[in-house]
Amino acid sequence: MKLASLFLLSVYLSLSDQIGDIKNLNLVSSISPTQSVEEGSSVELECRLGNVPDRAEVAWVRIRGVEEVDYLSIYDKEDGQIDYEEEQATSEMSEEEEGWVWRLILSKVTTSLAGLYQCQVLIHDEVVSSRKVLLNVLDPNKVEHNTKYVITKQGRNITLDCTDFEGEDVNWKRLGDCLHHSAPNPISDRAMNETTVVQNGKRLSLIRVDRSDSGIYVCSVYGGSKTMNVSLLVQHIPTINPSKSIMSQFPGYPSSLSCEVTAVPVPAVSWYSLSSPLGPSLIKSHGDLSITIDDYKDGRMTSSLVFYNVTQEDYGHYSCNATNILGQASATAKLVFSPIPVLTESGSATRHEQMYKIVMTFLVMITMQFD
Repeated sequence: MKLASLFLLSVYLSLSDQIGDIKNLNLVSSISPTQSVEEGSSVELECRLGNVPDRAEVAWVRIRGVEEVDYLSIYDKEDGQIDYEEEQATSEMSEEEEGWVWRLILSKVTTSLAGLYQCQVLIHDEVVSSRKVLLNVLDPNKVEHNTKYVITKQGRNITLDCTDFEGEDVNWKRLGDCLHHSAPNPISDRAMNETTVVQNGKRLSLIRVDRSDSGIYVCSVYGGSKTMNVSLLVQHIPTINPSKSIMSQFPGYPSSLSCEVTAVPVPAVSWYSLSSPLGPSLIKSHGDLSITIDDYKDGRMTSSLVFYNVTQEDYGHYSCNATNILGQASATAKLVFSPIPVLTESGSATRHEQMYKIVMTFLVMITMQFD
């Protein structure tokens, strides 16, 4: 019954488009092709506009049925844009070289959001130009995924291929810059930064690649039934960003200094103490001090210098160093005294223990003052 209703709706819309060509002024010059995304991800629908009159309004609507629509967003040059369903859909109007682009961004899509969306130009509340795009929402458990990893040198030309999908229409999308986002699982984190179609076809050619080209590229079969995720990593020297340049803690409590390292190929990371009068000294894990390194994934890792029980000797400057075959980098961080204990980010049980220890510390301090 549902399929029959959708078929009748598509037939009606097809006929209405043909009939409406007389009044369609081609103010909506193009719209995104059919989009197929997994449930829980985000998607961006793009509508390119021609020379829209100043008195006109532009709207994104969702088609519910014959002559039944839900208005999601509307824009005019005098009042700007209004989003009616901000939790699910937001819009963005921008001017590019080829004209105005009206985008609708749907966040964390669910199966209930699947269907037809329409970009409209209205004059005196009458639609004078429009185009539609179909959104398919897929069950992630029913989508066949494959993953490839490609490492290349900066400045080279490279072609990503999806020729495993023989005889099928495919397109490429990019999920964002993996070196600037934490993406341990490109599939589950697809909502992070999915873009519109980069290119159609089984091969995607990139010319003179540099670090900005690194990221997750997804080749999808039309309809979204199969995808190929290609993680592209362009070799570069390490860069380091301390999570916090200064950390403070009261003696006897835990603390840590952390640095985020991005590098391809994988770097060697080390920590140095800069407080010794003899110069920088290499730190090794021992007793109440250890060095941890998160798994290296997509050109990124995090290294931490962990103090399980801060002492007076631990206060000072430290250096996080990273080295690979292309070069090296370093960044400094500082551990300083805090007049009161500071809770660290950890599990609830550990935080309860810390809180108990803090309370006991204050009780001892108060008792000592009265004595």
